[in-house]
Amino acid sequence: MTEHGTNTRTTLRTIRRLGTIVVVNIVVLTFLVMGFGREYLRNREISRNIADLEVQNEQLATKKLASLSVIESLSSEYYLEGEARRKHGLAKPGEELVIINDAEAATVTKDGEAMEDGGGNAAKWFLYFFDHDTFADRREL
Repeated sequence: MTEHGTNTRTTLRTIRRLGTIVVVNIVVLTFLVMGFGREYLRNREISRNIADLEVQNEQLATKKLASLSVIESLSSEYYLEGEARRKHGLAKPGEELVIINDAEAATVTKDGEAMEDGGGNAAKWFLYFFDHDTFADRREL
């Protein structure tokens, strides 16, 4: 009985050791799976954030190009010259500035004379381009 009882105890100890090892391995494996699971979820979240930021970066790059285009057109010599002419009445040497404030509309006859005495805006422009002497005479009045 001693041999049989010793073998049984040895077998029980071995089973307990194996059970303890299995339980410890299950606990360690659970912690590893949970750690890897959290890292996997964090990686997915980071990948989503990167994709969102790339889309946002493309949108901002498009807006930047549009803004640079507007800045370039507003700082061009042609635009600046036009603004100087409109706002400050600047003219190139040899140019004559003509400002017609009369907003009346007049019809122009075939011979270039305005139907109304003072002439309207259209009549004044017609005389300015096609009958400069008459325009100069009326301008002095």
